[in-house]
Amino acid sequence: MKCILTATIAASALVVLAACAPPARAPSAPPPPATMTSAKLPEPVLTDPQTMAQDADAVCDLVMEPAQVVPRPADEPDYHAQAVANANQVLAAMNDDLLACYKKRVAVAPQAHAFLTTDIVIGPDGHVLRVETTGGALLGEASLGCIVHRIEKATFAAPHGGGTMRVHVPFNLRKVQAGESP
Repeated sequence: MKCILTATIAASALVVLAACAPPARAPSAPPPPATMTSAKLPEPVLTDPQTMAQDADAVCDLVMEPAQVVPRPADEPDYHAQAVANANQVLAAMNDDLLACYKKRVAVAPQAHAFLTTDIVIGPDGHVLRVETTGGALLGEASLGCIVHRIEKATFAAPHGGGTMRVHVPFNLRKVQAGESP
């Protein structure tokens, strides 16, 4: 009796597994041609009538793990990020010269301060074509001219793909009290 029960349980498990498996195709059905763009696939044929009856009552489950996107290599370098990094590097290198322009004005007019915006147009070879300023009236013409002249002497990386590039740079020029962070 024990052997029969084990065989019955094993056979039942096999039937349940078969019910959750995709139905078997009839061996006489040829596969659809590979060149066909749309084709109606033949209806699946179940070989065993008892399996067909149990298939309708079978309980199946699907557990899906979270999707993971496989990273792909970058298509191209980020040219915008490279241009921003280069502009910040070039401007940081001239910080002392620009500060010297402001200090000359403070020596004559201690109240001088400014919020100044510069628009720098960089040519295809990386040289500055034009510098336009907005604001900075309290700096006076000499200090503004000094700042513009220093920026005009800069050389940036050539814009990717040629043409010109516009760089917008705000400056805040003010006196810092002893112990105050800039």
